[in-house]
Amino acid sequence: MRIVHVVLCAILVFFAALQYDDPDWYYWGLVYLIAAAWSFAAALGPERLGSLRFVLVGGLICVMLFLGGFVLLAPNIGPGWIHNEEAREAFGYLICAVATALAVFDARRQTPSVT
Repeated sequence: MRIVHVVLCAILVFFAALQYDDPDWYYWGLVYLIAAAWSFAAALGPERLGSLRFVLVGGLICVMLFLGGFVLLAPNIGPGWIHNEEAREAFGYLICAVATALAVFDARRQTPSVT
């Protein structure tokens, strides 16, 4: 799973770098970097990531916020979605939610007892 986390981290950092010409680059860059940080932490050691309950709760809150953003922007997804910025942003939220959920799941799976 570490390779998956490293690849997701690299992809998310790349997505953050692509925001340089976006009018709201500071927001989307941060969104992608937050998800990348979860993947990076899981790549370093999911057992350490899952050893603290507040870390897992923070990860789940991030997943819920990302999914909330996806749900808010999902109505913009339709034919020709690739030309609709809000639809692309919806998929960005979904990618961040999946990457963060994988990091939290892997941390929880590798840590039998959370204190």
